[in-house]
Amino acid sequence: MDQKLSEIIGAIYDCVASEASWPEAMRLINQRIDGFLTTIAVFDTQTRSASLAQIACDDEEAIRTLMQYAKDVPFFHLLHRMELDEPDTLERMFALYGPDGEEVWQRGDLYRNFHSRYGVLNSIDMAILKRPRRVGTINISVRYQPKDPEIFHLVGLLGPHIRRAVTIHDMLETERGQTAVLRQVINALDHAVFIVADDMSIVFANEAAEARLREQKVVRAHAGRLVCAHDHAGSALAAAVALGARDEIRLGAAGIDVPLGSSERPAVAHVLPLQRRRQGGGYEGNAAAAIFVAAAGTVVQTALEAVAALFALTPAERRVVGYVAEGLTRNQIAEVQGVTDGTVKSQLGAVYDKTGASDQRSLQQLIRELTPPIQRHI
Repeated sequence: MDQKLSEIIGAIYDCVASEASWPEAMRLINQRIDGFLTTIAVFDTQTRSASLAQIACDDEEAIRTLMQYAKDVPFFHLLHRMELDEPDTLERMFALYGPDGEEVWQRGDLYRNFHSRYGVLNSIDMAILKRPRRVGTINISVRYQPKDPEIFHLVGLLGPHIRRAVTIHDMLETERGQTAVLRQVINALDHAVFIVADDMSIVFANEAAEARLREQKVVRAHAGRLVCAHDHAGSALAAAVALGARDEIRLGAAGIDVPLGSSERPAVAHVLPLQRRRQGGGYEGNAAAAIFVAAAGTVVQTALEAVAALFALTPAERRVVGYVAEGLTRNQIAEVQGVTDGTVKSQLGAVYDKTGASDQRSLQQLIRELTPPIQRHI
C-alpha cells in the first residue's frame, strides 16, 4: 500500500467526525500533487448556500482573496454536469459553457483578482457528490498546466473516499454537535448504525439498528452476523467491509449508497472503515466497519444508480451499463463513445465479472430487477 496515499485517505475519513479536519486532509492532497490551494464544498443548487465549505492553502492572504471573489464563478450552473470521480481542468468547464467560455472566465473578478494575482494557471475540478438539490466538488488550484495522467488518476482515486466522508458527515451533521463519532453518540442517532467485524459479525447495533433487525424487512441477524434480505446488497456490504479492512485505498466506490432492497421502509447504506480509527473511536478491537443505514427520504434511486452502487462500478463502467439499459448494441456503444469495439468489449467484460451477468441480455434483466422504490435523504 502507498503509505502517503493511505495517510491522505485516513485523514479524509477523520473528517466524518470533525469538519474542521478537512484543511489537514486537503493540505496532504496539495503536497501530493503540488497544489497551491484546495477547496471542498457542498452547495444547495437552488440557494447556492454551502453546507460544507473548507479551504487549505499556506497563503492566508490568498484564502481571504478567494473567499472575497468565490461567488464570481460563472460556471456554477454547470457543476451538476460533471461526472463523479472524473477530474478535469478548467478547459472542461469552458467547453460546457460554450464558445465564449474562456473569454467569460478571463473577464471575471475571480480570474483577475485571484488566478492572475497568485500565478494560478489552472485547476483540477471533480464532482464528489450529486443529488437533485445538492452538488459537491473539490477544486485544486495549481500553478502549472496539469498534463500528467497520474495526477488525474490520483485525484479520481480519492473521489469515492471523499464522497463517503461527505455523505456520512451529512447524515450526522444535525445530531452529533461537536462530539466525536463515539459509540454513545451513534446510539443516540435516528439512523441505524451497525458496527461489524470483517466477517460481518455484529459488534454493536444502536437502537435504530436493533429496530431494523426486529423488523427483518431489509436486514436481520443470523448466527450473530448481519444479513441483508437482498442478496446483492449483502454481498456488496460484505465485500466493502472486508476490502476496507484490508486496504482502504482499494475500497474506492464500494459501499456507498448501497440499496438494501424494496420494502415498506426503503433504505440505502454506507460503509465507513474503522480499522485505522478504532483506538480513538471507542470501538471494540475487532470492529472493522460502521454501516450507516440512511432513513427513507424523498429521492428515488434509479436502477442504474443501484447497479453502480451494488457492484462498485467505475464511471466508465456505469456509462456502459447505461447504454446497455437503453438497448444499444456493442457496436452502437462504441460509436457513441468514440472508442473501438475492443474497448467496449473489455468494459463489458469488467461489468460482467463484477455483476455476474453473462451477456447484455442478462445484464438488462439485472437492471430490471434492481428498480426498487428505494429512497434516501438528500
